[in-house]
Amino acid sequence: EAKLPPAVQKGRYSGAWALDVESDGDLDILVGGPAAGPLVLRNNRDGTFAVQAPFAGLKGLRAFEWADLDDDGDVDAALIDGAGRLHIQEDLRAGLFQAAHLPEVPGEMAALAVGDFDSNGELEVAVAAADGTLRRIRRNGQGQWESVDFGRLSSAPSGALLLSAVDLDLNGAADLVASDDRGAEVLLGDGKGGHRPLPVGPEGRRVSPGEPTEQGRPTLAGVDANGRPIVWEAAGSRGYHWQIVRPRAHYVAVAREQKGDGRINSFGVGGTLEVRAGNLLQRVPLTGSQVLVGLGEQRAAAAHRVVWPHGGFQGEYRPAVDSVVVTSQRLTGSCPWLFAWNGRAMEFVTDALWKSPLGLRINAQGTADVAQTMDWVKVRGDQLAPRDGFYELSITAELWETNFFDFVRLRVVDHPEGTDMHIDERFALPMPPLAIHATTPPVPPRRAVDDRGGDVTALVAARDNRHVDSFGPGDVQGVTRDHWLEVELGDPPPGPGPELLVAHGWIHPTDSSINVALGQSSHAPPAGLRLEVPDGRGGWRIARSGLGFPAGKTKTVLLDITGLLPAGRPRRLRLGTNLEVFWDQVGHARGLPGAEMRVRELAPTVADLRYRGFSRVEQPSWSTPEIPLYSRVERTGQMWRDLEGFYTRFGDVRELLNRVDDRYVIMNAGDEILLKFQALPPPPRGWVRDYVFVSDGWDKDGNLNTRFSRTVLPLPSHADPAYTRPPGRLEDDPVYRRHRQDWETYHTRYVSPMGVARELRPRAAR
Repeated sequence: EAKLPPAVQKGRYSGAWALDVESDGDLDILVGGPAAGPLVLRNNRDGTFAVQAPFAGLKGLRAFEWADLDDDGDVDAALIDGAGRLHIQEDLRAGLFQAAHLPEVPGEMAALAVGDFDSNGELEVAVAAADGTLRRIRRNGQGQWESVDFGRLSSAPSGALLLSAVDLDLNGAADLVASDDRGAEVLLGDGKGGHRPLPVGPEGRRVSPGEPTEQGRPTLAGVDANGRPIVWEAAGSRGYHWQIVRPRAHYVAVAREQKGDGRINSFGVGGTLEVRAGNLLQRVPLTGSQVLVGLGEQRAAAAHRVVWPHGGFQGEYRPAVDSVVVTSQRLTGSCPWLFAWNGRAMEFVTDALWKSPLGLRINAQGTADVAQTMDWVKVRGDQLAPRDGFYELSITAELWETNFFDFVRLRVVDHPEGTDMHIDERFALPMPPLAIHATTPPVPPRRAVDDRGGDVTALVAARDNRHVDSFGPGDVQGVTRDHWLEVELGDPPPGPGPELLVAHGWIHPTDSSINVALGQSSHAPPAGLRLEVPDGRGGWRIARSGLGFPAGKTKTVLLDITGLLPAGRPRRLRLGTNLEVFWDQVGHARGLPGAEMRVRELAPTVADLRYRGFSRVEQPSWSTPEIPLYSRVERTGQMWRDLEGFYTRFGDVRELLNRVDDRYVIMNAGDEILLKFQALPPPPRGWVRDYVFVSDGWDKDGNLNTRFSRTVLPLPSHADPAYTRPPGRLEDDPVYRRHRQDWETYHTRYVSPMGVARELRPRAAR
């Protein structure tokens, strides 16, 4: 039973509606009554709700719709208050709304519905007045709201009116169903904004759309004069084609259990479906588990695309008609990807800039400062080989984010055979020192078990892309139940240096919206790695905590375990967390602080920013990271609702990568920096070579709860780790004022998010 304040439980309400008021991935409940202001029961994901009033100033609530009405990627609210006035509340993100400036709409409004009534790919609000007049409220080409009359009901409504948008005749246009206490009528849409009455409508009351049949026939549900439920099935005679689309949040099936990742609600409620078939274009709000769209005489659909309520897109091209199609979401944000030429192909190495996200929400209230902009990642010797006298690497931006690269170098590290070289690639506070660590080769544990007693010794013995995953997925992406890996180590490697636990794996990250949701609930907050050792009484004690986590994909963490395992006892320890951290290889090694190493730093001789597109991504199982394939470019057009602003023009960008000075390359999704470094002669006999890729910069994603996620502005600066200055005019930005010439020479490419937002629309409508 939900725990609500007594005043809320005793309130008088005329309706309840589903919404996700702060875009944190779960559905909240809006309740409203004749007089009191509408209240949101914010879902805390733990069976409790918090009471909020985000639509301040409204008195009473008659009708409500939840959809992206201004086409900017977040979900807005259309409401009719207790006095019959229409309101549109535009989403400012992070749970904040502002009232839209609407034209004067005469009369008292009785009901509303949302649909694409003129088939131009933009949602409109249809309202029915108390006298039966029908109007559409829409945005014009200047972004202003306007009102258009388009007919009237056969009579003024009696009592509460229901107004619904649905394609009943499957011609590809939104129809309207109006129903009150006396009966119902249907107005068939022509796709151009016009509607004509259906001569004979359903003989019922309180009629609204029902679930379509498996054969693609629309249905209506209501009650007869005696209050008995009744369902009508449409029976068109023209044989029009159709498609049922079932949007699905990302689910993971493990051990017969399916769990969502918490980024959106299960069916994408609040999102939209866009369909293009020939010249036919539709946009339909997602309000339930499935959507039926009519295709008229079109025998094939060119594409359909789900716009998820968190702003991401998922497209299906040439989907089957007269059938049911399931569309699932994918990863939207992480970090830029690093590829290297290995002598045979360009292959993925790891991700970069993981330690410097901009505007990342860490809970329901707070936003993280940038702790460190410099990033070092290891490139193994077998991952990079000279080609035509150069080491060739590539940085690609492929997710819903903007990347700022201020500095790039390649360090060539030669060390004696029989030694290893590592970087501690953890995200932790304080950050691990940026250093190259020489060690003995890691020795696998004698035995390794998971927290359920399963023997995983073979899984962690070698780096083979097989991971410990027995903890299973949590209720949200990135956080699961508390779990640990227990290892029994052999004798410590000889030598005077520190003994190190060397663990290689990856993390499935949370994001701003998930962190907001976790901060509202009673669920345990994300907890970084900890080391536990036997307490001597048959239990365990925490020896070290707050150790962070692997900073992204295919990363290595180094943990000093010197002195934690007394001699003469079994050398057992546990590595625990409640994060979705997947270990591929775990062992122990001896640090070699005095080992001879030859380190040389190379500046790029070529740094070419160019457009590339988006790699095909493969993920064999839920416990392996998504791996992009450089040789398989899957899409070359705009893929995300990009952050709006000026980006770096294509071409030579070496000058911007020379030093840490806030003169940086601004990369958009789809961009690539191709880097070439002058190759060095091979190491001498008895030596081996590895590399360190050094970069400095920031990453900002488009998540609706990330601070300032609509725009490239404000520009990041090393002098402002808090990143709290709101965006304004470019000319007023401190970084622009210091380096104005860069916006004349380099940052001349303007990117708008509207290209992908209107991708399926005819050119005349874009």
